[in-house]
Amino acid sequence: MAKDAAIVTSWGPPVVGREAKSLEVFMEFMTFIGKQAAEGRCSEAEPFLASDGSGGFAIVRGKSDALGELWESDENVRLITKAQLFVSDLKIHWYYTGEEIMNLTSVFAQVLGEAGLG
Repeated sequence: MAKDAAIVTSWGPPVVGREAKSLEVFMEFMTFIGKQAAEGRCSEAEPFLASDGSGGFAIVRGKSDALGELWESDENVRLITKAQLFVSDLKIHWYYTGEEIMNLTSVFAQVLGEAGLG
């Protein structure tokens, strides 16, 4: 069953000497996600940039099954690989929301109890 989810992609500063390319790949990412959003596969990316230029992150929301297909697509894998050449500290994390929060916290509480910590 698909879950409400978000993928948060974060990055550090551009690699020195590759600043223009880092901006180029960021725009490719925004275009790619925009196209996917227009087709109903996910939300538009919501980017955040640090005021000092040291990095940023983008949030893309959707259903876990659709996001999984999107993130495993050849086009996205190529974009991620390309981004790794131009920015430092690239990370991608999955997060769940909605009903899944209750499920995950229930499992956590159960495991705490079983471990004698709750």
